[in-house]
Amino acid sequence: MLLLAAVVLCVEIQKKGERSPGSSGYLIVDANGGLNQQRSAICNAVAVAGLLNAILVIPRFELNSVWRDPSQFGDIYDEEHFINNLKGYVNVVRELPEALMERYDQNISNIPNFRVQAWATVNYYLGVVLPILRDQRVIRIAPFANRLTMNVPSHIQLLRCITNYKALKFSPPISSLAEKLVSRMIERSSMTGGKYVSVHLRFEQDMVAFSCCVYEGGEAEKLKMDSFREQEWKGKFKRKDRVIVPALNRIEGKCPLTPVEVGLMLRGMGFDNNTSIYIASGKIYQAEKHLAPLLEMFPFLYTKESLATPDELAPFEGHSSKLAALDYTVSLFSEVFVTTQGGNFPQFLMGHRRFLFNGHSKTIKPDKRKLVVLLQDMDIRYLSYGLLGWKAFKDEMEVMLAESDRKGMMVPRVKKFNRKTSIYTYPLPECACLQSSNNSTFRLTEGANVLNSHHESTR
Repeated sequence: MLLLAAVVLCVEIQKKGERSPGSSGYLIVDANGGLNQQRSAICNAVAVAGLLNAILVIPRFELNSVWRDPSQFGDIYDEEHFINNLKGYVNVVRELPEALMERYDQNISNIPNFRVQAWATVNYYLGVVLPILRDQRVIRIAPFANRLTMNVPSHIQLLRCITNYKALKFSPPISSLAEKLVSRMIERSSMTGGKYVSVHLRFEQDMVAFSCCVYEGGEAEKLKMDSFREQEWKGKFKRKDRVIVPALNRIEGKCPLTPVEVGLMLRGMGFDNNTSIYIASGKIYQAEKHLAPLLEMFPFLYTKESLATPDELAPFEGHSSKLAALDYTVSLFSEVFVTTQGGNFPQFLMGHRRFLFNGHSKTIKPDKRKLVVLLQDMDIRYLSYGLLGWKAFKDEMEVMLAESDRKGMMVPRVKKFNRKTSIYTYPLPECACLQSSNNSTFRLTEGANVLNSHHESTR
């Protein structure tokens, strides 16, 4: 009955969103940020194009000063797949027609940029943007991160679902290597029946610096981080109105977890040293020092660098979004996903896992405020507690694990979407009608049958 209801709902929503003949003009957006911020912008661009009955030009990717990846849409995603899977919903083209290009001297950047406020409403687009689009026949909006409200009509919301879970497939070079990495993780997890844990570890130098948290490096580390912050963010952290209190940041759970803190948490939750762990991360800050104790706790520790050969990774070097796409895919098909810091990567990944696995995805999202207090007296060398003892710590971690597991199970909401409960993190029930065909249709890699069969046998 639920399956039939989802099919009926999908048909009804699709009828509401049937494209009108003709178009209002061409929509161009510049997607900024990292891999998943750009993914959000793409989904929103399709939704806006559907709302305005516009023809969408393949989104352009801005070169971000932090991520520094020059990749364009076709380097990350399969353009043909994207265009074909949106047919009947939104018309997508690779470039503007020649007549419009001539008007702007063959340079899209010459098209005046129209700035849209963040979280703009449907009424704003229909009342302000649409008249300009109809008059000029083309409009360029940049930046486009978070430029559409989460609350939109159901047929527009469905466009976000279709884009995120059906139209966006990683490009063949990414998909091919990602599939190999997943298969290798499954092979290396034979002691746990092919199951593995993925950990999104945000302990890169830029993340540590941005957090303004203090670790064990003393004054030398502080000076190094001060210099790095000034180099990367030019005065952002020296403003008079900015008060930095590292100890307060830590108490409030704002500091990135160190590798050893993650290890202690997982051991406390009951994961033993036979557990296979995949680390999804950029270059870990002082990796040799910080990863050594984690490796001692979990000898079966892997990264994309350890799973792939240097030749396989060579085309990805210097392309942070491509590397993040590999991490995304391996994490997507893990038995358990551990998120240690906020951001677009875990939000999109948790939503994607909920969509693929019918709302049930094993996710560990620790209570960092509580964890900080519990870890402050831990003696890492002996896994012992000065005050409470290891058993008491394990009891606390088991409670935290149960709470994470409860929250990881998708429960349909009655409240409206907001910035913290986006459709990209909580895709059900709005995207449920896409599940009615077969989840194997909605996959990131061409060879996902092995991935899907793995999950059918392990869940």
